[in-house]
Amino acid sequence: MDILDPQIWLVLVGLIHAVVGVILPGVWSDDTYKMTGGFMLLTTVTMLYTAFMMDGEEQARMALVIAGPIWVWFVIVCAQGLTWTVGEKSIHMTWKENAPPLVLWGICALSGLLGSGWI
Repeated sequence: MDILDPQIWLVLVGLIHAVVGVILPGVWSDDTYKMTGGFMLLTTVTMLYTAFMMDGEEQARMALVIAGPIWVWFVIVCAQGLTWTVGEKSIHMTWKENAPPLVLWGICALSGLLGSGWI
């Protein structure tokens, strides 16, 4: 088993994203969060489809296309120190607080890049 197998990272990051990133911290009484949280869960559906219905370079390239832009987004919002407010809950985007998702999304993107045949 290859530690940088895109399938492993697509499943792992997809499930962590859904449960820890969206479902558990969700302010589900807030309509805006329901809409954005529900939309964010579509990423997990895409990741799981890619993990189980694709293989080889196709799967790796999709892992890169899904995870790469999300990793870049995290870098940008942390660099700018943005604050995300849903209901009465505010999340300040700092490097320290966002280290786990930066690492997870980064490894998923890296696994895709290494398996893509592009390098």
